[in-house]
Amino acid sequence: MEYVVTAIALISGVAIILAVMFQPKQSDGFSAALGGMDTSQFKQGSVEERLDKVAKVSSVIWIIASLVGAYLWYGAH
Repeated sequence: MEYVVTAIALISGVAIILAVMFQPKQSDGFSAALGGMDTSQFKQGSVEERLDKVAKVSSVIWIIASLVGAYLWYGAH
């Protein structure tokens, strides 16, 4: 079971890295970094929107898999 959770965490971690790497650069300044960017500029179903969704979902999966993996590891030791 630990190997499955580790594999899920590894795959989702790689997905986060790739999704962030392929996102285009935003030159909106410091306010965009703090969440002030208006996301309505993205067209429905655009590549930027899909990459953003992949990064968010992969992040949640990675966090959950990491927590479950830590719980399993500490439970076994």
